Amino acid sequence: MAKLKSKSGKWALYGDANAEIIVCGHSHAASILEAIMLPEIQVGSGPEIAVCYSANWAAGPPGDKEYWDFVVELSRGKHVVIVWNGNQHNANFMFQTEPKFTILGVTENSYDKEAVPIPRAMIKDFFKISFEELTEIIPTLFNAASITLMNGPAPKPLTHIQNCILQDGYFTDIAKSLGVEMDDLVITSDSLRLELWNILAGLMAKSAETLGTNFLSAPAASRDALGLLSPEYCASDVTHANSKYGMLLIEELRKLKGKVPN
Repeated sequence: MAKLKSKSGKWALYGDANAEIIVCGHSHAASILEAIMLPEIQVGSGPEIAVCYSANWAAGPPGDKEYWDFVVELSRGKHVVIVWNGNQHNANFMFQTEPKFTILGVTENSYDKEAVPIPRAMIKDFFKISFEELTEIIPTLFNAASITLMNGPAPKPLTHIQNCILQDGYFTDIAKSLGVEMDDLVITSDSLRLELWNILAGLMAKSAETLGTNFLSAPAASRDALGLLSPEYCASDVTHANSKYGMLLIEELRKLKGKVPN
């Protein structure tokens, strides 16, 4: 399905180069990529959405200068959607610390009287550095019809994570680096991970406002009554959503064509 590749061949555009919407960015873009490859999307659809991603999926998600230069080449007159990070809360706070921590004002069901309360401002400052590169990337896309920043899906339920975390090399490597067994590590609560994700979503929305772009959050339909990612939209790993979630995003992205330039 990949028709265009970057100079080195490392990055590829999946879909029609004439697509009105170009999706780019980090690993959560894969749910959209998987969705546009579904037969029900491909049959009878025009050149609507294309995804710029790794030519070799096993090599990991995009991110270097050549990648973003390739996106710039593709962006003229297009609605560009940047799926930015979205896993900071998972990568940094999947496991509880010793002593335990919580966030000031977190909901009662996740509050631990023995936990050290961390101010939201401190968490925000910790996450802010992960958005700094956007201030360099966004200005290069000046020829785009519009730019939209999109965050990742809501956190997955603890039960799902417990069922698949032993197969996730990123997290098992953390245990090895600490010299402990996975069973010795405590996964942070659903409500604490949800609070961290909400902080990230707020920072993404603020970045969009500051940089003059649109902002698209996780579809409400993808979340359960607690605000977590519903099981039907969970991929088999610890952090990512599946093609069904990608289908929800495609419905949201189709609305971008009617937006005025940012």
